[in-house]
Amino acid sequence: MKHTFLLFPEFKDKAITLSYDDGTVTDKRLKEIADTYGLKCTFNICSECFAEKGGNDKFTRSEAFEFYGRSGHEVAVHGAKHMSLTELNSGLIARELTHDKDNLERLFGRIMYGMAYANGDYNDRVTEIVRNSGLHYARTTVSTDAFEIPENFLAWHPTCHHDSPRLNELIEEFLADGYNPYFWGNKPKLFYLWGHSAEFERNDNWNMLENFGKKVGKREDIYYATNGEICAYVEAYRALQTSSDGTILCNPTCTDIFLNFFGQKVRVNAGCTVKF
Repeated sequence: MKHTFLLFPEFKDKAITLSYDDGTVTDKRLKEIADTYGLKCTFNICSECFAEKGGNDKFTRSEAFEFYGRSGHEVAVHGAKHMSLTELNSGLIARELTHDKDNLERLFGRIMYGMAYANGDYNDRVTEIVRNSGLHYARTTVSTDAFEIPENFLAWHPTCHHDSPRLNELIEEFLADGYNPYFWGNKPKLFYLWGHSAEFERNDNWNMLENFGKKVGKREDIYYATNGEICAYVEAYRALQTSSDGTILCNPTCTDIFLNFFGQKVRVNAGCTVKF
């Protein structure tokens, strides 16, 4: 189904997700700020780019395990060696992705659900290999300045980079209460912020993330989720089955789904059928 009826968990019509690349030690401060304001982040990591010893801007393998493994945030694929995928042949693309996925799954003991394209580099050939690698989403670096849920999660364009000159304007637009449950064609809002935590350190502008958190954090009307949680929830929504006349909804997934169904708030529990 399209996203006309979609609401986020607990009937929220707004969601926020963060995505930060490369696995640098500055992710520690980013996590502290995110946790302070209840934000959820996906950290995109290159498993063959760990430092050999501690004390520099990169985590060692063991340090990465200790930090990301207990962070409460998501870890995702970023390519084993951070290579531009369109410059590789299909076999090397597959290796770059599956090797990183396998390394990270072995390290953290969890399935990798998605990725971010290294250098924002992708095309149709790359996305097909991403799909065949068992990944469900892939973030680009193309800012939309909008709050749309992607039709194609393998070309997931974020709202903006944290250095966007429109960041504060976009925050105000996002928080504006324009959702009308009785208006046909409503869509929920998703604010997707991305970047590299090392940029905050290099540019001495951690206050930008602090200000973002102060404005949008810990609000009861916003769903805070990792990239993977957003993608998995929307996939479950898209799996809903409806009768021809729209009076029966069946949820075959293991995820509870929240809807605005023609002006009525409806919760379709996992594995359940709702009749009107």
